[in-house]
Amino acid sequence: MAEGVIARVPNEIKKDIEFFAEVEHTDKSNIIRKLLESAVKQKRLEYALNEYVKRNLSLGKAAELAKMQISDFMEEAAQRHIPINYTKEDLRRDFKAVFG
Repeated sequence: MAEGVIARVPNEIKKDIEFFAEVEHTDKSNIIRKLLESAVKQKRLEYALNEYVKRNLSLGKAAELAKMQISDFMEEAAQRHIPINYTKEDLRRDFKAVFG
């Protein structure tokens, strides 16, 4: 279900929205939805990575918060040179959960 949101933006952003609407042969609302979706996705990832770095979230919870597969989240962390917080005990626990 979609809900309307009203926001004031600087003239430059308004012009950019109009430009991309024209280039993509669509309306301004569609461009704004695409931009917001992309920005929110990026913001979720940044927040999840930050919380993971601070060790406030486990790898799985951070990936879940970012709405990503763990492997994709790990790849994103690696690209940013963020070490994976995964101990031998974590590995033992995971093996036990899988293999009993």
